[in-house]
Amino acid sequence: MTPSPRRVDLATSAVVGEALRAVVREMRRAIVKSAYSSIIYEGYDFSCVLLDGQGRLVAESGEDHPFHIVPVAIAVDEALKRHAVLRDDEMVLHNDPYTGGTHLNDIAVIQPVSIDGVRTFHIVVRSHWGDVGGMSPGSLNGAAEEVLQEGLRLDYIKLPREGRSEVMRLIFDNVRVTEEALADFRSVLGVIRVAERRLKELARTHGARTLRDAMEDLLDIGERRIRAAIRGLADGDYAHVGYLDGAARTPHPLRVKVRLTVAGDHLTADFHGSSPQAPAPLNAGPAIARTSVLTVVKSFLDPDGAVTSGTLRAIDVALPPRSIVNAAYPAPCGGLNEVRFACDAAVMGALGAAIPDRMTGDVRGTSNHAYIGGDGFIFYEYPSGGTGAWASGDGNPAVRAFNEGENVSIQSAEVVEAIYPLRILRSGIRADSGGPGRHRGGVGLRRDVQVLTRGARLSLLSDRNVVPPAGVCGGRSGAPNRFSVIRDGREIAPGDFPGKAANFPLERGDVVRMRSSGGGGWGDPAERPPEALEADLADGYVTPEGLAAWRSPAPEAALIRDGDLDEADCRVSADLAAELDLDAGDLIELLAPSGPSIRVWVRGVDRDASGLAVRLSAEVRVADARRVVRLSSFGRGRTAPDLP
Repeated sequence: MTPSPRRVDLATSAVVGEALRAVVREMRRAIVKSAYSSIIYEGYDFSCVLLDGQGRLVAESGEDHPFHIVPVAIAVDEALKRHAVLRDDEMVLHNDPYTGGTHLNDIAVIQPVSIDGVRTFHIVVRSHWGDVGGMSPGSLNGAAEEVLQEGLRLDYIKLPREGRSEVMRLIFDNVRVTEEALADFRSVLGVIRVAERRLKELARTHGARTLRDAMEDLLDIGERRIRAAIRGLADGDYAHVGYLDGAARTPHPLRVKVRLTVAGDHLTADFHGSSPQAPAPLNAGPAIARTSVLTVVKSFLDPDGAVTSGTLRAIDVALPPRSIVNAAYPAPCGGLNEVRFACDAAVMGALGAAIPDRMTGDVRGTSNHAYIGGDGFIFYEYPSGGTGAWASGDGNPAVRAFNEGENVSIQSAEVVEAIYPLRILRSGIRADSGGPGRHRGGVGLRRDVQVLTRGARLSLLSDRNVVPPAGVCGGRSGAPNRFSVIRDGREIAPGDFPGKAANFPLERGDVVRMRSSGGGGWGDPAERPPEALEADLADGYVTPEGLAAWRSPAPEAALIRDGDLDEADCRVSADLAAELDLDAGDLIELLAPSGPSIRVWVRGVDRDASGLAVRLSAEVRVADARRVVRLSSFGRGRTAPDLP
């Protein structure tokens, strides 16, 4: 498909594009200044976008979250199908994951705007509500087995524009911290009114027809850019698998499998082979895998230029029904980001086979939802981790990664202590958590939060507590996320599966300890310059004990194909089992000198086999991987991996 010739001159389309993005940036600043809840004014967990009259994304700020903005185009398209008539004095609320939403806490407000009697824009603000009902304070938790336990579903609910209706009263009567939710909602409505004025001023400046033509050109520009980038790839099929830890009632692990097919200037991503939907909050609706493909492809192939619906024209995505990447009712979808990170890892791994020189180590791979809730308060924390290393340098410590938008790393201790019955005892880097490599993965965070009241409860929805962020090109994995409670000097697990908990009762004086993962390393750890390791020691990123990971090479093993094994399984020789202390259920990693590492689970040990060997499914792409690292033994006794 060839985009149409330009409708307006290049200068006009550039001016209009920048003006639209300026409107979005003003919306963001206004929400931060007027919002009531700390997740908005401290955490920036919201996004603003502009779509044209047909529901196509034409402007975002560059600061908004990919997992917010890409599904918006799907959501508006579905809203227009659902409501044959949608007037400017009406708006639509939406959070339903099965029809274009993310998870229930992210509520989108969709407002149409007509100019000269023609619907020209849709203004959309998607923001995280602190609570939308459900089984636990904050709604998100690791124990939900159906979506109804996660809160209220809003499936394109049409309301009067000013927001006053019996429906809104019903909603606010069924969420915790109602005054906070009501204040944030009013903030969104006010910002939308300001954005509408700006858009009408823009139409008066340029003319409504010129404005619409310029937006068509912006879509075509986005399409041309991404098609040109895809043409730079070699035609062919590239596949990889990303994993999630799973939960107490799910198989361990869950998998996201993708096959990328490059044909000229077009790319297809097929997710068939991914795990069926699970009775745990580790599912996502149909918008999320598309978001992942666009985010990774755009970031690695065409990082400059705006994100618009035009970019999606060059990409097709195939999703298996009733899977964790295309869930249906009643699958809970609170962990949509956990699924998206697994999708990102799979797409990055597949793309890495085509462009190994541009690969980066994996990121922390989860939102790390942590809620401490009690009488009249809900504290929501979301500790960032280290980012992956790449061919030119180390990963960054404890920050948001390229695929996350402008969410902050962690909330200010001063703000937390001022408004919640909590005390921040410690907040700093987590030593030895970055993946070893020629370039080290970024380190994660450690955060200790003491509870100063009675009757509080802890809920967790996190992943990568068992399956850590992977390294690339011979680099090793970072440390996994870990969450625990310190009570009377003892460290206890708040749930029966690492990183998953709901309504764990906290006592006054308890300390919730959060340790976020480090990013994956890049390159052989033995090749890291001594002066770089000395700097790591001085900065506290690595401890003297942690230096062993750079000085002890992983053993080399022969790789043997076995058609009887599943893609995620392997069998190991007795000698290798003895050297790495391996047994059934252990997770091991095959380090590939080019591209991503490969993870497989030990199904059993060949007691009669001698030498160092790993027997693998014939489907596993191992390139010339040889070195083997044990990552965890969670599968044996179902205990958390013993890592720092």
